[in-house]
Amino acid sequence: MPGVMQYFIWINYPILFMHVTRVLPSHYSPLATIDISKNKIAMAAAVVSFIVLFLTAIWLVAKFSAIFRPAALEGSGFSDILTKTSEHTTFSFTLPLMTGIFLALVLVLLLHELVHGVFFWRLAGKRPEFNLKALGFYVASPSDVYYPRNKYLTVGIAPLILLTIIGLLLIVVVPAFFIPFLIFFVAFNAAGSAGDLIMIVLLLSYSPDTMMQDVGSSVIIYGPRKSFISH
Repeated sequence: MPGVMQYFIWINYPILFMHVTRVLPSHYSPLATIDISKNKIAMAAAVVSFIVLFLTAIWLVAKFSAIFRPAALEGSGFSDILTKTSEHTTFSFTLPLMTGIFLALVLVLLLHELVHGVFFWRLAGKRPEFNLKALGFYVASPSDVYYPRNKYLTVGIAPLILLTIIGLLLIVVVPAFFIPFLIFFVAFNAAGSAGDLIMIVLLLSYSPDTMMQDVGSSVIIYGPRKSFISH
């Protein structure tokens, strides 16, 4: 086994120790540019993923809450949202619940992008760029920074993993009236990661030795010509 591990490290040494840099290697050149907003298929996939992730997360987190905080969930009013009878199904939202849903959405819009920003800042050692858009603000890396593929993927997946873990941990300990807020917080964050996940899938078609340049709404991929796999 040690021999296998040494062979793996020897073969992958250049990839394992690639660093974020502001100077692109001289033998690297542009391979492609990915802009989800200009790709109709990717946009459609992102919309479908948003809906699926939101509904799936609501169901899973509600099940999680029912296991760890069953009494709190019953007393929070969350279980009264959906009422089924033999004749029809009705939805009911109280004012406190609606307020909690709105606050959860606003907080996700802020924290999701801030997590991206913190990871950009930590890896690049330079303050990221904050920009306004129609539904709030988004964080972009400084445009003169190049990230190894795997480190860029870490930035992309970080909000989904980190905020989900925090939300689930808080559900176990917070007062009962916070439970619906946290359920929607985790669900909105999962749904809001749809675009990140689509981008991750697209970038995985490039080898780990490629470099990524974040330029706002698009990503430019650089690398040796032989590193291109498929796209």
